[in-house]
Amino acid sequence: MLQAKIEEGRAEFALNAVKAIKGDGNIGDKNKKEYKSYCRKFAGLVLTNGLAAAVAFLIAKGGSYNFLYKDIEKWLISQEFYTKPTTLEEYVCSLDSDSYREATGEVIALYRWLSRFATGLIEGESEG
Repeated sequence: MLQAKIEEGRAEFALNAVKAIKGDGNIGDKNKKEYKSYCRKFAGLVLTNGLAAAVAFLIAKGGSYNFLYKDIEKWLISQEFYTKPTTLEEYVCSLDSDSYREATGEVIALYRWLSRFATGLIEGESEG
């Protein structure tokens, strides 16, 4: 029962995040398509390289990748994994191994929902 409620919360958060990107007139179509593409690939990046490396990658790339960073940050804060003023990267790098696995699983679960909604709601494919 609790797991279903958490999953519903992830789904609702992801839907709202994708709708915000899609509906933001200040974000160009190219960036929206990139966001869709990045959402579809991000869980694999976390699985392959680890959460800390994936977060560092988002910071290094910047641009449209900032949307993914903000999604992770907002979700983990909303689920009381951590609070500001700690940055996401500081939080991830400070975790013990059990907490790191928990945070990694949470981010992967979130990105499964983000990927589904981005694929369904944002038209077109990224050129990059």
